[in-house]
Amino acid sequence: MIYDKRKGSLLNYIQVPLHVITSSGTFLGTGYDVDDNPKYILSHVRVNLENVNDLTFSSMSKDSIILDNKPTLAVKDNLVGYNYKISDTEVNYGYITASSTRVDITTNKITKAMAEFILDKQLRNIGNVLEKFIKVKISQPHYDALLYHFFNEGTDTIKNSSIIALINAGDWYSVTDEIQKDIMRNGKVDDKRAQQKIKTAKIFSFVPSDLL
Repeated sequence: MIYDKRKGSLLNYIQVPLHVITSSGTFLGTGYDVDDNPKYILSHVRVNLENVNDLTFSSMSKDSIILDNKPTLAVKDNLVGYNYKISDTEVNYGYITASSTRVDITTNKITKAMAEFILDKQLRNIGNVLEKFIKVKISQPHYDALLYHFFNEGTDTIKNSSIIALINAGDWYSVTDEIQKDIMRNGKVDDKRAQQKIKTAKIFSFVPSDLL
């Protein structure tokens, strides 16, 4: 897998620049000029931008995580489900509250459905942190991409994230390039990490085909 550094491109998969959703309109990638600079056209489609606290996760982020990961159904080292860290309080009470549902952990085992309830809580928790640091309106695809990204990277990376800085600066054209960085491990491309970056960038630039 080769990292393609052309602006807006993905890891050797995309032959046209990714779409760019901005406050001034939706710009569709059409190709590259002779100097490998991306070309765009302004679409008639306008993807809504909203305050972060008015957004909630959708299937774009949740299903992507579920497809990527096999949940742990037996509690081990206070971890369960999709890498959920059980708090001392939850251990003492014997349950995790998720989506208004109490997930019993006294048997140290849960079901896949329970793991998905807990994942809802994890995504809301990430969203609560994003609310503190994102200062501009964003779209639903932006939000889901960020949830997926910081699920993989950890919420502790949000505060100093260069991706969040670009979003707050309104530099929408640079975000997907920034998402694609840091895919090397031990001098080689980490394929799993690269695939996550690809998926994140695709979600971030998603424009429903029925609107095009």
